[in-house]
Amino acid sequence: MLIGKNRFIRRRAVIGLLLAASLMLLTLSFREGSSGVIGVIQRGALSITAPFSSATTRVTKPFVDAWSWAGGLIDARSQNVKLTQELAQARAANLQLQQLQADLDKLRALDNFTASSRLASQYGFVGATVIQQVPNVYSQTITLNVGSDDGVAVNDPVVAPAGNSTVMAGLVGHVSSVTSGACTVVLILDPNTAVSVRVVNSTVRGVAEPAAGSTGQLNLLMVGQDENVQVGQVVQTSGILSNNRGLKALLPAGIPIGQVTSVSQSNIDFPNKTIQVTPFVDLQSIDAVLVLKVQK
Repeated sequence: MLIGKNRFIRRRAVIGLLLAASLMLLTLSFREGSSGVIGVIQRGALSITAPFSSATTRVTKPFVDAWSWAGGLIDARSQNVKLTQELAQARAANLQLQQLQADLDKLRALDNFTASSRLASQYGFVGATVIQQVPNVYSQTITLNVGSDDGVAVNDPVVAPAGNSTVMAGLVGHVSSVTSGACTVVLILDPNTAVSVRVVNSTVRGVAEPAAGSTGQLNLLMVGQDENVQVGQVVQTSGILSNNRGLKALLPAGIPIGQVTSVSQSNIDFPNKTIQVTPFVDLQSIDAVLVLKVQK
């Protein structure tokens, strides 16, 4: 019990001496500043420890730098992943915006066609969406989401927005079959289809048929060698097969079809020119159309 008490007293005495020494050193430091005894002691201690501090800094600096570099690399990779994701989202949004703009342009073209076209005002029309497209060597057809309940009838012509700036809409084909809520349209590229046509601003008339072995093109047939046809002229439905025969066509006159892209006369013994016509409408990619309600 006595030993424990003596230890406690010694500890308190040591703590008291340390506190007294601290107070004394602080007092001397404030009074004398850096010129007194305390300043001498501090400078001596600094001169002793400075080499060790410098050596420690040189030894540890590569490790500190490496740690900072690793941390920066991790942050850079994280930022790169984030920026890559944001770039992908921006590209997807841009593509979606471009598609919406293209769809809007098509709808505007159809709206302009209905507002200015004599055919649309004369016969009436109904807007439709393509729900199926079956393009192959033997058949070129599309299915629309409108039918007899919407006033659609067999042989009604169908137009779609044109890619050419000279016209707003071009001929796609004609209705071949109808149900109450849908209809099938035979495209002008179908191998069994022929359309009576005329070259705008001329007296030239003929028949447009799909060009064999040339996807998306039409041949303008029955145009004599003496007829004047130039590249760039517009071709539209004529309403009759030919003047001298007086045969009625299924489609009314005045529907734009395409533009003359080549004219040749390779064989002088052949009575007709070889004329190629490119349709105004991209018939491989159709989504919005108008059905002109011609048939009553």
